[in-house]
Amino acid sequence: MVSVTRAVFGDLPSGAGTVEKFQLQSDVLKVDIISWGCTITALEVKDRQGRASDVVLGFAELEGEVAPVQGTAFDLRKPVELGKHLQEFRIHGFDHNFCLKGSKDKHFCARVHHAGSGRVLEVYTTQPGVQFYTGNFLDGTLKGKSGAVYPKHSGFCLETQSWPDAVNQPHFPPVLLRPGEEYDHTTWFKFSVA
Repeated sequence: MVSVTRAVFGDLPSGAGTVEKFQLQSDVLKVDIISWGCTITALEVKDRQGRASDVVLGFAELEGEVAPVQGTAFDLRKPVELGKHLQEFRIHGFDHNFCLKGSKDKHFCARVHHAGSGRVLEVYTTQPGVQFYTGNFLDGTLKGKSGAVYPKHSGFCLETQSWPDAVNQPHFPPVLLRPGEEYDHTTWFKFSVA
């Protein structure tokens, strides 16, 4: 069964408007989205035992160049165990845009597998890039839901987007929205258990 509920989340300062919360729920997942910036505030998916847990999401930005990833720490085209990968390449985490090969049609972006729970996340998008962030500045001082503590690298974000600085780079996929044009991009998050 699928349900959608709508409720007041809060009011913006100085009477700037009301923020609403929409909750979409099915047998597979539950997601809370607020109308301020279309922000996902909670996302619950089930593990192998059928227990639902909230998944932490976030965002980051970075400008840079388009560079090949082969043979570098950025070569994530094949599965890696992320913690070991960071140590092997002696990097402190990711906060980078990855340029995707694709079109404005739906195309594969990323696949993540959590061995402990069996959860699998696949991301598909119409966007030309994805920002990958690995919680580099989490230090254990942030307290989450139910008192959870978030140390460094305890979460990650996959944010589909246009390439940073694309407005100034004529060889990047175009990002300017001209009068009369419509912004139309979609990202799909597919959850499963392996």
